Amino acid sequence: MKATSLSIVVCLAAAGVVFAQQPASPPEEPTPPPAAESSQPAAAKTTAAPEEPAAKESLEVRVHNLIDGFNQRHEDRVLEMASYGKAGDAEPGLKQYADPRRVEVELKDEQDREQTSKALAKEYADEALQVRNQEQSLQSFIAKRQKTLDTLSKRDSTVNAQDLEVAAENLAHQPGTEAQVSEIRRRLNENERDAKDATTQQALAQQEAASAQDELKRLVALADSLEKESKAYTADAESAHQNQLNLADRLEYYDVSAQAEDVLDQGRKATAAVHHLPASPEVQNTLQSLGSSQKANAKPDATNKSSDTTNDAQGRPEKSAPEPKE
Repeated sequence: MKATSLSIVVCLAAAGVVFAQQPASPPEEPTPPPAAESSQPAAAKTTAAPEEPAAKESLEVRVHNLIDGFNQRHEDRVLEMASYGKAGDAEPGLKQYADPRRVEVELKDEQDREQTSKALAKEYADEALQVRNQEQSLQSFIAKRQKTLDTLSKRDSTVNAQDLEVAAENLAHQPGTEAQVSEIRRRLNENERDAKDATTQQALAQQEAASAQDELKRLVALADSLEKESKAYTADAESAHQNQLNLADRLEYYDVSAQAEDVLDQGRKATAAVHHLPASPEVQNTLQSLGSSQKANAKPDATNKSSDTTNDAQGRPEKSAPEPKE
């Protein structure tokens, strides 16, 4: 025990000496900034101007791109499906492989149709939402113009211009009423200008309100049309999704059928290649010799007269002695 602890102490001391002999790594110096940045004064640094967002394409362009892209991919898949059909018709043995491939392509086509229909439905729905916002703006504008018309129609018309004229004439014959007459004349002129302005404003407000009403009707019709198209594309997407489920079931049938065909093919090949193992000639000879020996060792039959005869040394039956004559 003491020897073991002593050896541990010696090892630790040796390791301490080795670590003490290694030179200490120098401290890392801070990396100086790049010369271009350090030499440039802070006032001279300018930030890059933010890029302006690209203008969004119109609905017509977006819809055109989506439909053209799908049609191009669909034509490619139609050619591929036709090639599988021709291969299956040319070689009946390939039909079991060509049919599942064709269904896979049809499944991809329906997946693409679903995604494209969803994208088109979203495009029309977004456009319909923007049109609805424009409808609200027009409705607010029409309400504002209607309020202006109500204000103009309800303007205080209690002051009669004819009464003011009579008052001005009566005051004109009285001394010291020049200021009052001037005030009445000013009010008459102001009422006349207000009447003209009110007529002009009312006509303009009526024209603007009528124009806004026409625009509102067209926007409502446009929004209804856009929403109708969006619902139609949504229905297309649902139809494509249902077709995918049916095609997936058909593809599953082909997979199961293909597995069964493989098992049947292997079974047919296995049964066609059966080779039975006959017994060897030596075994046949042995079995035949065993049969002959068993016949030879069989007991003689008492009913057979020939069983009474004896054989000579050569295996031939001996002749019996003739009976004496009387």
